[in-house]
Amino acid sequence: MIRTLFITGVTGNLGGKLVLRILEDDPDARLILLIRGESISHAAHRLENALKTHDPGVDLLSYSKRVKVVCGDITSNGLGLSESVLNRLTSVVTHIIHSAAATKFQLPIEHSRRVNYEGTANVMALARRARERGNLQGVAYVSTAYVCGDRSGEIYEDDLPEHGEFSNTYEQSKWESERLIRSLMSELPLSVFRPSIVVGDSQMGRTTAFNVLYTPLRLICEGKITALPGSPQTPLDVVPVDFVSDALNHIFLKTTDNIGKTYHLVAGHTKCMTVGEIVKRTVDYCNCRKATKSLRPIRFIPNILSHTLLPFISRKAHRTADFIAPYKPYICVNRSFDDANTRHALRGTAISAPMFSSYFDAILAYCFETNWGRKLRRAA
Repeated sequence: MIRTLFITGVTGNLGGKLVLRILEDDPDARLILLIRGESISHAAHRLENALKTHDPGVDLLSYSKRVKVVCGDITSNGLGLSESVLNRLTSVVTHIIHSAAATKFQLPIEHSRRVNYEGTANVMALARRARERGNLQGVAYVSTAYVCGDRSGEIYEDDLPEHGEFSNTYEQSKWESERLIRSLMSELPLSVFRPSIVVGDSQMGRTTAFNVLYTPLRLICEGKITALPGSPQTPLDVVPVDFVSDALNHIFLKTTDNIGKTYHLVAGHTKCMTVGEIVKRTVDYCNCRKATKSLRPIRFIPNILSHTLLPFISRKAHRTADFIAPYKPYICVNRSFDDANTRHALRGTAISAPMFSSYFDAILAYCFETNWGRKLRRAA
């Protein structure tokens, strides 16, 4: 049976890379892609921009007969699609990958829930209808390793805390969404995939999203950060988008026992860099390429002292501290992610997360090449 995949979030960093991976890996697969847009042509244009960012040389015409764009919105009932379109979709869809999400840390919780929780509920309603039609074989939900909230130490794949304290509304809404997914596992063929911090690809550093880790990196390169809270020894788990897309594609579409399981798509403690190493590499990289005043080494202040010092820093430094605040938990909490399920599922393949240090310079080079994404936005 020919696979027909319904995929959300395809203009995002992971979703776009995953579309290219599936099209290349399975020449018979048919893809139905849900994209927000004022019209089908506008939605298709957004898809083209996303895919060409990942692969500027991609021949989209060669895929045109295998890819169908539908204009809709996960936050709307029925995904904003007509009843006739929903009927056609659910009669042919064999697999669903839900990767769309609001990933900004500082959104009001109502906004994060509307996209991440209600959007997930709407996609699962489609999955139920497809299941009733008898063709649905699998549903992949893209979560985040940080549904663990503020917990430290070893985080296991099968763990989902009953309650938790969260660093931001993104983590909280994704935790709520994953609880919904867990409640549906008895009636839908669900698999959960939890990437850690996803950056550009490991070869050229290409990405469509300059958020999360990119924000503090940019502030360092602009000389706006002179000190950071926490310990330089804190490990930071970072994975390139090509590893995440390759791993998800293999586990979800090429293994037979993934239903009901959760997979951490992470680097693991042996392939991480510490926060101190990342900061030093960033400063060194900037100093090697800049003709202007060199950046000074960045100091680390124990987290408990950083609160004490806030009343005594300048207004400008205070603004920078406020900007960095959403990222503090990631540089202050020492945790690692178990990935036993993932390692077992990828056994015998060449799919493995590379060491962050091996492609870190490629990530920074792409940031400078695109002016931290500004050139991409202007081109779009």
